[in-house]
Amino acid sequence: MSEDTHPPAVQHMAQHVLNQLQEHRSRCPSNSRPTPLFVGVQGPQGSGKTFLTSRLRAHLSSPPHALAVTVLSIDDLYLPHSGLQNLAESHPHNILFQGRGQPGTHDVPLGTSVLKNLKKINEVGAGTVEIPFFDKSLYNGKGDRVSHGETVNGPVDVVVLEGWCVGFFPTSKELVEERWKEPAPTLEPDIFDMKTFVSVDHILAVNERLKQYVEWWDALDAFIQVPRS
Repeated sequence: MSEDTHPPAVQHMAQHVLNQLQEHRSRCPSNSRPTPLFVGVQGPQGSGKTFLTSRLRAHLSSPPHALAVTVLSIDDLYLPHSGLQNLAESHPHNILFQGRGQPGTHDVPLGTSVLKNLKKINEVGAGTVEIPFFDKSLYNGKGDRVSHGETVNGPVDVVVLEGWCVGFFPTSKELVEERWKEPAPTLEPDIFDMKTFVSVDHILAVNERLKQYVEWWDALDAFIQVPRS
């Protein structure tokens, strides 16, 4: 696929990644193979981040760049069906934990293990890394993790971690409570009032779970935010 067949946003993303990759490699010792460049891609649902990420991978993998690119979606790091059920049952009154999507519904230790193994994949004798796959069609759309994911062999030049909450950090209880009192600027209270089914304690529970995700974000070397158009 030629460069001019990719959307302008993909070309813009690719140039940013290439610039960051050059800087990343310049900081690595000359006597060893550089670790992959880890790039976070964040965007709200419906922003096209998954589509753009797939096109970014195709663009960077093709000549003249010919880079080895691995994509890891946080959607594939959800807890297995049994774990999601246990989470929902242990928080029966928190609608944010009734199903997948929110921070707290992912298998953080699994994600940490995959990221650490990808970070070391260019080392001698590193072996392969298994990328998890979550099939959203199972259990009537509730989904479950399946065993047949992608197997990645080194060397790898770029690892992309994409998801709607990539890079989200927990904030203070005081700030959450302060923001809770403010009206959402893009929502009409007469049409949709979130406070009728979500409490500030529910938000605080998700905020608490975000603390576990910081070790994922610490692995990132570069970041791209995709706005909703």
